[in-house]
Amino acid sequence: MTSTCRVISGDALEVLRSFDDNTFGAVITDPPYASGGLHTVDRQAPTSVKYTSKKAKNPLPNFEGDNKDQLSWMLWSAAWLREAKRVCKKGAPICVFIDFWQLDALKWALQWADWLVKGVVVWDKTEMVRPQLGRFRSQCEFILWGSKGAMSFKRKVPVLKGCYRYPTLNKDKLHQTQKPLELMRDIVKICEPGETILDPFCGSGTTLVAAKQEGYSSVGIEVTKEYAAVAQKQVDSINSQTLLPSTEWRLPCDWSSNM
Repeated sequence: MTSTCRVISGDALEVLRSFDDNTFGAVITDPPYASGGLHTVDRQAPTSVKYTSKKAKNPLPNFEGDNKDQLSWMLWSAAWLREAKRVCKKGAPICVFIDFWQLDALKWALQWADWLVKGVVVWDKTEMVRPQLGRFRSQCEFILWGSKGAMSFKRKVPVLKGCYRYPTLNKDKLHQTQKPLELMRDIVKICEPGETILDPFCGSGTTLVAAKQEGYSSVGIEVTKEYAAVAQKQVDSINSQTLLPSTEWRLPCDWSSNM
């Protein structure tokens, strides 16, 4: 069966409510962390300030949903996680990217939504991250993962690593918090063959591309219209098996007016 990718432009919680029960074989996603600093004023800064430099030659548009306080973020997370559980099949895995600051809040939200929490996978971003004298490097992000009820040991999935080492993307990014394609190709393998992966916060579509390249179908949701358009372009290309290199996807410079 041929795998396909699909992008839906809209609010994740609203779109999730439109899906039928027991539709998807996995959720793999990278939601807004609403983190980015010690203080409220830091968290409320535009995402362009928190995640990318204004001096970048390829300015990227801000993305929505990243300015909530921790309690609001946790309640919002519990809401979309509950809907995501409903639309997944029994035993389906969920993998959610998160940072140190919001790891506990995400774990509480995941449990409130009645997912079984299985553990934490580490993404080692290598020594390329910015060092600060007298401090440990902020070198890791995490993937909190779990499942909708018990997972059978007879699933046709290999033993996967608990730590992945890939450098962050420092150029030719399509999204401010874009994850490496190689990393996502590894992570999607938690899904059983023949199933469809759901990404409620698909950004520029990296997870959808990774899913396609590994033989899965996928559905992505993206609320920020500029990024939904980029994801759709990626999906159109991968569905036709002519994916362009990211250097050919530079965003128009006038988008910097959103920053």
